[in-house]
Amino acid sequence: MTFPNRNTPPSNIRPADSQIDDLRLVPVEIAPETYWVGKREPGNIFYANPYLRRFRGADPKTGRPNEFNLLVDPGSSSDFATVSTKVTSLIGGLDRLSAVFINHQDPDVGSSASLISARYAPKAGILCSEDTWRLIIHQNLPRARFIATEKFSHGLNVPTGHRLLPVPSPFCHFRGAVMLYDPETRVLFSGDLFGGVTEVSAQGLWADESDWTGIRAFHQIYMPVNQALQRVVRTIRELDPPVEIIAPQHGRIIHGPLVQQFLERMERLQVGLDIMDEAQDRSHLQAWNAVVERVLTLARGYLGASVDEKLAVSTELKDSARVDNGQVSIHRLGRWTVEHVVELLCRGEPPEISGPIMMEATTAAAEYNLPTPHLDIEGNMAASNVSLLVG
Repeated sequence: MTFPNRNTPPSNIRPADSQIDDLRLVPVEIAPETYWVGKREPGNIFYANPYLRRFRGADPKTGRPNEFNLLVDPGSSSDFATVSTKVTSLIGGLDRLSAVFINHQDPDVGSSASLISARYAPKAGILCSEDTWRLIIHQNLPRARFIATEKFSHGLNVPTGHRLLPVPSPFCHFRGAVMLYDPETRVLFSGDLFGGVTEVSAQGLWADESDWTGIRAFHQIYMPVNQALQRVVRTIRELDPPVEIIAPQHGRIIHGPLVQQFLERMERLQVGLDIMDEAQDRSHLQAWNAVVERVLTLARGYLGASVDEKLAVSTELKDSARVDNGQVSIHRLGRWTVEHVVELLCRGEPPEISGPIMMEATTAAAEYNLPTPHLDIEGNMAASNVSLLVG
């Protein structure tokens, strides 16, 4: 197999494409024969990214033309209609899928796999780690179609002359998580790693510097310890040829100089157990008070006087802060208090309001070098979906 020139990006990395396409309606080609086929709803800050990789070539055994269609992290059942429509527009139908790859067991990653495999793609294999399989099999997936990534530690040969490389990413964030590297296009399907929340105002699929705040927040909440991140970053750097595009399950797609920049930051990022005790450090109270002041200032611009009404509802806020004339002064449990205030402000609000409030809290924490507040970003997405159904 011939790899692209290492010193030049794939020929169709076109960041402008996703700026002009209507992401609700069309798939987006992010690299040769590699498509984002996900669902986007206005106002969301957290969403899943399924991808379709279409291989076309000659069968190494027979020499006959062949095709192999791989759906990477197919998403949740609630996204199925959108994903299936986009996949069908590319290959003619889900029955033409050859395999489904699942990074780990979370339902937002692959709960639609049972529907796809049972009804629409009865011959498609299911590629994942043994640890992941032990959990997702309870979604009524067919045992006979399980393909363990552990059997292909040196690469998986696709029946079109191509090759794929499973890349274990243990405890990022699940012990059985496995990334998938396509050395021909140099796209790394990274799973939760490098995923994140996204600014409501962000346009298109391609990440920029502003995405780091949401990536940082997501990892500090869900990743267990920095040591796991250091290990997987080292593994990514050893891939040959080097990675040029990181395609995560959540957030936006990373390419160009940001790949190396974000790898360097990820290697140093303190997460989970690293910051659990630090989050309660009393020396940080002044900074946490600055965070809550910024959050309240932004919230008043959206909600006006109802901010005070929302704060008055809480019976717990008085345990860690004093509320006086609409101002919150934190005297203990800084991160928890910010989390609680944000939850109060966002309760019952549409994502167009709750999203910016949450992002202000995470951005301010990042600027003051504080641990990321644990915010209900997934609940915000769910609320958006409900409003769309009943609105």
